[in-house]
Amino acid sequence: MCGMEADGNKATGFRSMVVAQFTGIGLQKDKNAFEIQETNPEIEFVKSDKLDNIFGNVRIFGFGEATHGTKDFFDLKIKFFKYLVKNHDVKNFAIEGSFGNCVGIDNYIKGKDTDPKKLIRQMGFWIWNNEEVLSLIEWMKKYNLNKTESEQLNFYGIDIMDASNSAKLISEFIENNSLENRKDYLKVLSFYKSNINSNNLKKNELTKHLKLMLQLKKNIEEFNFQENKLYVRLQNSIIQYINFRLDYNQENRDKGMSDNISHILLTEGNNTKVFIWTHNFHVKKNNITYTNDRSMGHFLKEKFREKYYSIGFDFAVGDFYAINPKKNRIEKYTINEPMKNTSSELFYKSNLTSFFLDFKSISKNKVAYEFLNKKVKYRGIGSTYNPKMIEKEKLLDAYDGIIFVEKTKESTYLRK
Repeated sequence: MCGMEADGNKATGFRSMVVAQFTGIGLQKDKNAFEIQETNPEIEFVKSDKLDNIFGNVRIFGFGEATHGTKDFFDLKIKFFKYLVKNHDVKNFAIEGSFGNCVGIDNYIKGKDTDPKKLIRQMGFWIWNNEEVLSLIEWMKKYNLNKTESEQLNFYGIDIMDASNSAKLISEFIENNSLENRKDYLKVLSFYKSNINSNNLKKNELTKHLKLMLQLKKNIEEFNFQENKLYVRLQNSIIQYINFRLDYNQENRDKGMSDNISHILLTEGNNTKVFIWTHNFHVKKNNITYTNDRSMGHFLKEKFREKYYSIGFDFAVGDFYAINPKKNRIEKYTINEPMKNTSSELFYKSNLTSFFLDFKSISKNKVAYEFLNKKVKYRGIGSTYNPKMIEKEKLLDAYDGIIFVEKTKESTYLRK
């Protein structure tokens, strides 16, 4: 990885009256702003009536991130996850990764002796290959020690863009059990064990495969044994992947992720709760601005209303990792000054270095509420760096709250 400076507009002060007024009230004086004095997840939040009042009625917690390569975002999400586990009975962790690729991690945190670094690499997405995610997994494993099955934490992948490990695990299942059409099933599954092979399939082949995979799902459902639920989910992830390939677009991906969250709630019990770890663009309640596709958060808000709570992340300056599209490699980027006329610039001028702002609570603050209810620009950096990837919308429409970090560090890349 090599470092480079990302383009950033020079902040020359606030000329906007709204910005000046908002800054003037001082967020630290606003009782509705939750100040974050320390991002280190090892220093856990103390019990907070403020947080408990905000999260008390929520079942689905959607935590985003403004980049996929920022240590502080990961650390803070771990910190909030720990709080919600210990104070709000959250048992399910759902990440932007494919279901089959995360099964090994779920087994690991429940006691299986495996190399966690290898399991993280098996997730197939470089953005999670860091020390921060490793520390989360190790904490979950430690938490689960001496817990009953119903008390243990679960680790789920909810994305639908990769079915390779699901295909491998289902193939092993077929080889160890007597199923009709097993040769046909295994032949089809062989195409999906590698993304290189499955990406080259034509629509008529995908359609034919889909029919056979739906039949296989029914066969698996007929088995009555302890791990039946796991293999049904694995098979369903293959079906989701094929459907996604047949109609490849961002909205179908996000709809698939929201369906998987709904499935977790359905199968894990009426009172179960889920913590979601994805990018801002997935957890937001409205459409993804640059594509106009409906997001995962849109579908979840539509279905679960106030039971779904969406938190976006924002930052002013700092370092992060992203793919350089011209060189097709991961590089370290640096933003030295907040982009002009953005939420980042405004929050940068507040008197807090890091804070969580619940929009419903701050509704009584007229100046702040007016700002949140006006269209504003903010960064949306994904796995690939694109300086033009800017959202412009009302923050109130997009999120239920926002976490801001003044200065960030890049995630800690996990070495072998």
